[in-house]
Amino acid sequence: MKRKEPATKNQKYLAIFLAVTMFLSVFLILFTAGSNTDSDNKVSTPAVENNSSTISFSQIPGKQVHHQFNSIADGLNMSPQGVTNAIYIDLQKSKGTPLEQVFNNTDMNNFYGAEVTKRYRPNYANGSGFELHQIPGQKILIPLGAVPYHSYNLLARTNNTYDLWNVVGNPVILGSRQSVKSVIDVLEGNATSTSEFNQILSHAEPEDVIFQEVATKTNTTNIPAEQYYRDLKKLDDGSYAQTNIFLNPEPGVSKNITALQENSSKRGVTYNVTISGNITKLKMSSDFASLYNETQSLSL
Repeated sequence: MKRKEPATKNQKYLAIFLAVTMFLSVFLILFTAGSNTDSDNKVSTPAVENNSSTISFSQIPGKQVHHQFNSIADGLNMSPQGVTNAIYIDLQKSKGTPLEQVFNNTDMNNFYGAEVTKRYRPNYANGSGFELHQIPGQKILIPLGAVPYHSYNLLARTNNTYDLWNVVGNPVILGSRQSVKSVIDVLEGNATSTSEFNQILSHAEPEDVIFQEVATKTNTTNIPAEQYYRDLKKLDDGSYAQTNIFLNPEPGVSKNITALQENSSKRGVTYNVTISGNITKLKMSSDFASLYNETQSLSL
């Protein structure tokens, strides 16, 4: 019987393993959004009933977002072109796992006054980005005003201090006014969604993932391939499965995979490697700590 990893040890591994992906923070957007200097449109305040601190989506006039939101591919389909990396997290699936502590969503829940169950964020080469959030409760804290755009209402999240706006629906959009408008343009068919990761994602299996990430090689990224994909799932027996997919990997990737696969069973890690054209797909399963160690050994 495999020894259960102590919780503190799991937390240590998780903190290191996911450090590069933990950019999903409303405060990161808040402090990088810049001052709100756009005053072209007057900001109105939606009407609220019963003096509540929250407002239901049904009370907010205008169009709302209605788009499938179950994977990173769904998020990318709503994202304007030019995404360099992105991450998707299913917070409900992280519950009851060590990941729940890493993906502590208290700040985001407090920000909205409602539970957020899924999150997605893309990043762009110029440092911009936005977030998508699923809020099953269909309510948020009362916005400080609203500005119309293509029949949607952009909801002000700060009192003109920062350029931070929402559009409600499924999912909710959060970002600067321009980034939110850009997402709406994609939804309305006035702009093209990003397609940079279509090939690599065609080899992914998104069912039951806790999180997914994609990245493309740029001057500021350090990945051993032209593009990279990773996801993590919890299996029925309590172990974890990690999938890594490489588009045009560097020669060292295949070399490291082959070398470590030979004696992986001694480390309690199961390997499954497939190569199709310029795509290399590696699936590993084990306890979380072993997966982390294996990832480090592979230099991924």
